[in-house]
Amino acid sequence: GVGAAMVAVAISFLLHVVDQAKFDIQDWLYLQGYNLWVRYLAWTSICLALSAIAAGIVCYVEPLAAGSGIPEIKCVLNGIDIPNVLRLRTLGCKAFGMVCSVAAGLPCGKEGPMIHSGAIVAAQATGASVGSLGKPYRLNTETRDFVAAGAAAGVAAAFGAPIGGVLFAVEEGASHMNPTILVRLFVYAAMAALPVRFFAGSLNGTTAWGTFGSDVPVEFGRFQDQNYKIWELPLFALMGIVGGLLGALFNAANKRLSRWRMRLVGSRGHLRFLEALLVTAVIVSFNFFAPFVKSSPTRMKQFRPSQRLFVDIGGKAIRDLFHTEANFDEGELLFFAIVHFVQTTWTYGLGVPSGLFVPSLLGGAAFGRVLGQAVQHSEFINTSPGVFALIGAAAMMSGMGRITISLAVILIECTGEAEWGVPIFLAVMTAKGIGDLFNKSIYDIHRDLKHVPLREHWAEKQLLSLQASDCMAMPLVTVPCVACVGELVAMLEACTHHAFPVVEPDNGRFVGMLERNTLLHVLLLARQQPGVLGSTPEEAAESAALVPFDAMLKND
Repeated sequence: GVGAAMVAVAISFLLHVVDQAKFDIQDWLYLQGYNLWVRYLAWTSICLALSAIAAGIVCYVEPLAAGSGIPEIKCVLNGIDIPNVLRLRTLGCKAFGMVCSVAAGLPCGKEGPMIHSGAIVAAQATGASVGSLGKPYRLNTETRDFVAAGAAAGVAAAFGAPIGGVLFAVEEGASHMNPTILVRLFVYAAMAALPVRFFAGSLNGTTAWGTFGSDVPVEFGRFQDQNYKIWELPLFALMGIVGGLLGALFNAANKRLSRWRMRLVGSRGHLRFLEALLVTAVIVSFNFFAPFVKSSPTRMKQFRPSQRLFVDIGGKAIRDLFHTEANFDEGELLFFAIVHFVQTTWTYGLGVPSGLFVPSLLGGAAFGRVLGQAVQHSEFINTSPGVFALIGAAAMMSGMGRITISLAVILIECTGEAEWGVPIFLAVMTAKGIGDLFNKSIYDIHRDLKHVPLREHWAEKQLLSLQASDCMAMPLVTVPCVACVGELVAMLEACTHHAFPVVEPDNGRFVGMLERNTLLHVLLLARQQPGVLGSTPEEAAESAALVPFDAMLKND
């Protein structure tokens, strides 16, 4: 938990420093009297350089650093072994590349990759205390539980939401929950949230070091005490319907785009690198000049709130939409919402580390704010436009990712407002129900595009008539709890199975699984240990001696 928190704090700090430097350079150029085109070249050059670093990491160093990593972690938690997805190299590439891609001005977030980063930290911890024991003896169940805890800690560190992190791991990740694992998840998530809360106010200079409580800022800012009327609930449900439709549209469009990318661009290499630079150049250039559609000052520090949406990173823009009391320009706000939706569709799946949480929340918040400002003067509406932005953000994210309970709790923890739980629940459930009528969640779509096998909670229609015997290899090869070396060697020579069920010889009761590489490793160690296999082949075949545990610890 603490490890995931430290990664999150380092990422947030670096991102703040790089983003602030971009704006400081722009302000210095303005004060020095440089014209708009010079400032545009400086802004675009910095963004392209950052994007080149992020894309170079994915295209030439570690392809698994691309995207959010949530589909891969979901597969790992459900028993699918994806090579290299949990190694330290992936963590380093993911974290550093994420800072560069977000600071480059692309519509992507850091929260999704933080979940992947937390899972990697936890996976690495499984081997921290076993010395040279190595992979063959690292229990799969313990690794899986650690990865689930790391994912929960990643959410808690990204949003400062420990309960939301636990619920996310339960809802989107692991399918093997029990009370013991649930308690562990909460402990790890709480341990991750504590350092994040400790540094949240101190690094920003808003609170003194060591201060906790309501003075510490939450991720999306705190709402003032507000009320809503019961007849506003159908309006919130309507927002959920719109969020579900927009989410389904986003998923369908991004699926077609991702298929095109996989067919013509590939997962790494020069084409993917150049595509990332092209997309960055187009998006950054458009967002630089978009605030000037209407007459306005050219100094970024003097932009109106609706203009700053185009150049601010996601988290700050969401806070502005939630808490700015003055009205945004409705035309500019609607224009931004549409443009942001298109840009996010284009960006997700690009060859850079990127998350979808914040871009989807930002797009939904913009649409929600438009509706909130449109109805705020009605005598029947008691809710502020900022709260409409909150409900819209929840609906859009649920429509794209089909996340419900955990998303609602994350938003409650990120705003410090449990009073809005019912409207958020209503919006996310409605959005998920509408979206499910058309397609799967964006994470499941990308998992399917990568052809990763995953057993869903509900079987596909074509699988309903199948039985276990239809996909089993016959005859079944099992290993008794106690076996002679000769029997094991004969079994390994007779088949090519990668794992064998271990059963009790008397009643055939299943005990566990034994991997082929583990069995071969034990036999190799037994051969190297004097006296274990005897001095003749006959003695070796009938040997009942055990390999000393100390010998296992000394061999990889």
